[in-house]
Amino acid sequence: MARLVLACTVTALVLAGCGGQSATKQAEQVGALAAEGAILAHDAAEGDTTTVFTRVHARDLAGSAEALAASGQTVPLRRLAQAVAADLRSLAGNPGDEGVAGRVERRLKRLHERAGALA
Repeated sequence: MARLVLACTVTALVLAGCGGQSATKQAEQVGALAAEGAILAHDAAEGDTTTVFTRVHARDLAGSAEALAASGQTVPLRRLAQAVAADLRSLAGNPGDEGVAGRVERRLKRLHERAGALA
């Protein structure tokens, strides 16, 4: 339950700050989406969440990442947000596949680190 509250809080904060932000702030937001997605993917890989929750939440996170990709201040930032969105869409499309979830978790962790380097 605590993860759900954290996930919803992070998503709300990211959505609230999508437009007109500095590149540093946007990189932090992309990193937060990647981190939250990695947690979701981990839980899905472990079978600790329902497929419906995984599908819906991954889709919501992907939408937030796509919004950041559209408004990104720099090309590397836009590409990073697009990569995060693509991984989240993959998770949303395969919410019950633990192998896909594990791969998405690993990729999102790496993307989170890349976002930190841009921040």
